[in-house]
Amino acid sequence: MKMRYKERYTKLFLKDVKVIKKDKVLLDRLNKKIDQILENPEHYPPKRYELKGKRSAHVGSYVILFEVVGEIVIFYRYRHHDHVYK
Repeated sequence: MKMRYKERYTKLFLKDVKVIKKDKVLLDRLNKKIDQILENPEHYPPKRYELKGKRSAHVGSYVILFEVVGEIVIFYRYRHHDHVYK
């Protein structure tokens, strides 16, 4: 059986999610993507330069920014693609 990673959410990530919580479709897609990430976070290639060590996954035009630390996936941001990397 494959190990499922544990998740941690930063305050910024939770704040980002709060903004879209009324959009049930987007929220549902986010939750499905988080499940996929927790099953296999190594599937998403690592970023480079100032985001070194972090990874990202797209949910439509939104991006989840996260990092794998041991058995934990830390979710940093969930923002529109135009704003997530700033």
